[in-house]
This record gives sequence, structure tokens and C-alpha cells, in this order.
Amino acid sequence: MYKKIILSILLIFTLAGCSIAIPKENKTVTEEQYVKAVWITYYELSGFTQDSTEQDFRKKINKTFKELKSNGFNRVTVQVRPFADAFYKSDYYPVSSYCFKEQGSELIFDPLEIMVESAHKYKLSIEAWINPYRVSNSDDFSQLSKNNKAVEWQGTDNLIVCDSGIYFNPASDEVTKLISNGVREIAENYDVDSICFDDYFYPSTDEKIDKSSYTAYKKSKGDKSLADWRRENVNKMIQSVYSTVKSVDENITFGVSPASNAESNYNTLYADIQKWCTEKGYVDYICPQIYFGFQNENQPFMKTTKSWVQMADCTLYVALPLYKAEKEDEFAGDNGKNEFIDNNNIIARQVTYLSKLSDVKGYYVFSYSSLKDNDETNNLYSAMQNSSQ
Repeated sequence: MYKKIILSILLIFTLAGCSIAIPKENKTVTEEQYVKAVWITYYELSGFTQDSTEQDFRKKINKTFKELKSNGFNRVTVQVRPFADAFYKSDYYPVSSYCFKEQGSELIFDPLEIMVESAHKYKLSIEAWINPYRVSNSDDFSQLSKNNKAVEWQGTDNLIVCDSGIYFNPASDEVTKLISNGVREIAENYDVDSICFDDYFYPSTDEKIDKSSYTAYKKSKGDKSLADWRRENVNKMIQSVYSTVKSVDENITFGVSPASNAESNYNTLYADIQKWCTEKGYVDYICPQIYFGFQNENQPFMKTTKSWVQMADCTLYVALPLYKAEKEDEFAGDNGKNEFIDNNNIIARQVTYLSKLSDVKGYYVFSYSSLKDNDETNNLYSAMQNSSQ
């Protein structure tokens, strides 16, 4: 199995109920180990799959991955489960509507299988990117295929239904089992190098969304506050997935790409990122989405990066906002709102800055469709080729 990206964690195991700090790794990494990844979203993948034959898709992916490799990337992170549906053959999730237009349709060809083959052909590592809890951005169950698990679970405590859509309930053991089984089948059936969860966990802080589940917990003599209980539900899922991945192949890495604000993760999404990246048995890496410029008045890039360096005792990558190139940065304040308009080397400078930090082991560029023929992208490519680790 082609595994060359993450070698810093030599032995990983799960100790249930124990809290053991991971020693800080300050070792430098080689050029081969330093991750230079690009996110490829489900809507970008749909541009390759829809209205394509298997031969067409293979040709497009080979061309794309070859170009990414030649421009300096060494990892592709492909979003293969965006809405409780799949861009691969699954026993648990229906075929994605973004794959072949209709959720639950026949899998005309297997996009993930072809992408794995192509990635390794061009010496790219490949990571399966998953959204674990999100089912739909709408609360309309009629939009789901009949074989979607959420249809079977409609009206039960396995789901949270709110204005923003349908979500699997993190409090449900059945949900955790489903998510873990879904990860297991990818690890067992596809030669992926890594698995990544993104930044979506609890959809709301509203106390009503999981009232019946929390009431049942309290009746069973549970003593945690609602917030702590929600965090523990997500913790259990992350532990289960980590353990599942390692039971299949300890060389497959598992990580999370959280939002950049640690306090918001903890109090709003109920994601205890600090626990995950300082104790064994949760993740191999963390990749905060530091989608800000240097002049951002709320979360300036360098200051925010340093805060994550100080917190993370696991492998740390940083996700970068190429998608903001040539656009106004609406929430950056007066000093920062025009930074991506007035400059054409923001991401290049960020890449160069990160290369000087021994505790940062690479970066992820968001996203593939932002790699345009413009000065910002060209400067990024130059920085990727020229920066040393």
C-alpha cells in the first residue's frame, strides 16, 4: 500500500477511559513527508462524474492529477461522502446525487476506485474526505432516496431535523456505528492513505434539537450538562472512527479539519479539538481552516496559526483560503477587507511562512476550482516549488 505522507506517529492505539498526553513532536519532516494538499469538493467532483462515461472520467482525473503533481501538490483530498451519500460503492450510503444526478441511482462506475488508482499512478497520496453527520441542507425527506438511512430513521431520535436541514444525531449509538462502519468499508475496500472529517458537527446550540435524547440521558442518572454531554457524544464518535481505521490498517491516518476558532468549535459545534489533538486515540492530525489574510482584524493569519501551534500536540497542517483570491474579504475589517484584491501573493506568502515553522507539517489549499490561471495561483505554485522544509 502506497503510504508515504505521514510517518511521524509510529504506534497508535486506543485506551478506553484514559487521558494520556501525546509528547510534542518537534522533528523536522523531509520534503517527501511534508504535505501539500488540495481539497476537491463534492461539487467539483460532480463536474467530473456527471454526464461522463468511465473512460471520460478516467481521462479527466488522470489529466487533473498529473497537473496537480507537476505543480507541486503531493496529496488530493476528495470529498466522497458529502450528504450521507457516496461517490463509491457503499453498503451503508446511497450513491450521491452529485455523482450521477440522482441520489440512490446505479453506480455507473466507481469514482473513488479510479481516483485512488490515478493518484498513486502519479505518486499522490489520496485522502477520503467525509462529512459524518450532515444528511441534507433541506428538511424535506422526499428529496432523499428510499435507501437513505435517514428515511428509515425518520421520526426517531437517530436524527436531528431543524431549519438548516437533516442531520444524524451525535447522541445515537446507532449513528456512531453507522459512521464507523462507513469509514471501515472505505479503509477495507479502497487503497486510501488517509481519511478526513471536516468542520461540521452539531448543527445548532438550540436546546430543543435533541431534547428527548438528553432527557433520556438525565433519566438514566447522567450528570453532565447539555454542552458537556454533546461534546462527549462527538468525542465517542471520533474515538470509534479512529479505532476503526487503525483496526483495518494502522498506516491509514485519520484527521479532522476544524474551523479556526477553537472556542467556537468547543461551545458552538461541541467539538473538543484540544482533547483530540492532545490525547491518544482520537486523531493523527488536525488541519484548522485558517482562512484569513495577514491583515484580518479578527483572526490575522500569523497570530491564528501560532495559537494552533501552541495547542496542537499532534501532527498539524493548515488549510489556506485560495478561494478568496481577487475577492473582498467581507468580515476582515476595514484594514483587511481588500487584502486579497490589492495583493496577488497572499497564499504564496502563507506557504512560505508555514515552511519556516517546524511544528507545521504541511498545508491544504481550498480548493481545486480556485486554481485559476492568475497571478495568485502562479505565485502559489512558485512558492510551493521554492519553499524548503
